[in-house]
Amino acid sequence: MSSATPPGTRIARDETRVSRFFAETPIPELYRWFAEETRATSPLWEAVSFWIAREPTLERLLDALPGEARQPNRFLAALRFYDAPLQPGETLRDWVVEHWAQLRATIISRPTQTNEPGRLAVLGPILASLPQPLALLELGASAGLCLLPDRLPLRPVDATGTPPADGRRLSVAARLGVDRNPLDITRDDTRRWLRALVWPGEEDRERRLAHALEVAAQDPPEVVRGDLLEHPEALVGSLVEDLRTRAPEATCVVMHSVTLGYLPRAARAEVIAAIAGTGARWLAFEDARVLPEVAALAGVAPEWGKFVAALDGAPLAWSQAHGRRVRWLSP
Repeated sequence: MSSATPPGTRIARDETRVSRFFAETPIPELYRWFAEETRATSPLWEAVSFWIAREPTLERLLDALPGEARQPNRFLAALRFYDAPLQPGETLRDWVVEHWAQLRATIISRPTQTNEPGRLAVLGPILASLPQPLALLELGASAGLCLLPDRLPLRPVDATGTPPADGRRLSVAARLGVDRNPLDITRDDTRRWLRALVWPGEEDRERRLAHALEVAAQDPPEVVRGDLLEHPEALVGSLVEDLRTRAPEATCVVMHSVTLGYLPRAARAEVIAAIAGTGARWLAFEDARVLPEVAALAGVAPEWGKFVAALDGAPLAWSQAHGRRVRWLSP
């Protein structure tokens, strides 16, 4: 799932599962917001986004996109996917106009589904603190890269506090993901799309993702199709039972990272209740606004990281969205 959440805006899906923020916000305002989002780590996307906000030709094209397809990250990723000339100006505008039919088809058919293995720098030490081995179920798994904590041991670039365990010392007996649109990691176009979603200038994320894709392709994690908005109790329950059958001796963990924010508030509560009903351990990595009761127990969030990592509802860390920086909390 995408990690970018409009500041002060609650991402909630209506009955057609369309984010109203992306569907209703005028294109200039939408791209000015995205320019601010990307300023810290991607000067190129900042410059391109501010330029788009002032470019009437692109405004008309982008404004005609349906609903959530108006999300800036989808259009910008499509530019990278097709090797567009990325500097703001007439050359880029003319290229977009010439290739618009192809771009539009890709934008509509490919959601963001950012699969960020960097979050394993936070999730890994928490998982390692549990009785081993583990049976992992990831909700909103995309291509399933976060299902590989044992094969992708990572550390944050900047960390304070003491992690609950050494993330390199964990064992996974079974792993399974579920997603509304599972991605096939063995497909070249899937790997290219995931890499296109990384913002230019974030070389560390690009290297980490490239390595994770290479590791995952050798033995792809299983990700099945399923929608958390449709009978989550039955869906989560059946998947947990599947894992327990595969690895009865393992500690079963249901995990999700930047997933619940894409569900309506009531659906989030249903998913959390469904996890509790299985008796599995619950590992969450979400924007503080998505889990306000959990975040309230974590104290004041640092300026650089508004994402809370929690085990069974107890906060263990504040983190930057991609796991680059983490502040471990006392148990």
